[in-house]
Amino acid sequence: MARPTIDELSGPGATLAAGVTGGFVAGLLIGGVGGRLAMLLLRLTSPSALRGVLTDDGFTIGRVSTETLFLLGVTAALGIAGGILYVVVRRWIPLGWRVPAMTMFFGLVGGGGIVGPDGRDFSALSPLPLAIALFVAIPTLYGAAMPLIVERLLGEGSILRRRPRAWLFGLAPLVLLNVVGLLFLLGALGIWALGRANPRLVEAWQSPPTAWLGRTALLAGAVASGVGLVLDAAEILG
Repeated sequence: MARPTIDELSGPGATLAAGVTGGFVAGLLIGGVGGRLAMLLLRLTSPSALRGVLTDDGFTIGRVSTETLFLLGVTAALGIAGGILYVVVRRWIPLGWRVPAMTMFFGLVGGGGIVGPDGRDFSALSPLPLAIALFVAIPTLYGAAMPLIVERLLGEGSILRRRPRAWLFGLAPLVLLNVVGLLFLLGALGIWALGRANPRLVEAWQSPPTAWLGRTALLAGAVASGVGLVLDAAEILG
């Protein structure tokens, strides 16, 4: 098989870059900045004795420091992972349902992953209903914003489409993932090469049965996370 040229990679490269860039922007602004604002609000509503106490994630309540930069990096990296997931599964979801579906999915899965009864964050912070609401709202807002950004970047008039090499810069946020980012990139290249050599695999991936299986898996993951979230919230508030 001939070695792929940069022009051949521009289509799938732009798609991947849209997921990376959209996830990075949404993760940084909503997860990172939004998370710090949420902690600021909870610092103001919680007892003053909590200032200087470490959260479950290792951040000091009431202090802006290098830990804040680390938090921004972590949330941006998580956002990138979510954006990559979205460009993988977006074809399974009808266009008009993509934003609502991702809002629900990330809200339940992300909220279920953050809210837990065993940590300090949801025992010492107050009021507890506000803490739960804020940390469910953050991944929910991410799920609403990220697909909007990605779809905009995938549009024909976007910079990733207008500029032949712009998609290469769109992949730059992968450096935040270090080795994992490189593995993501190599994996994407390998999957593209496999599809290029075996068009039937691409047809099977894009077939209606695969789409229905994918939708079912996404729904099952969201429902399972939602049930866990409700149970954890009930235990925290109980």
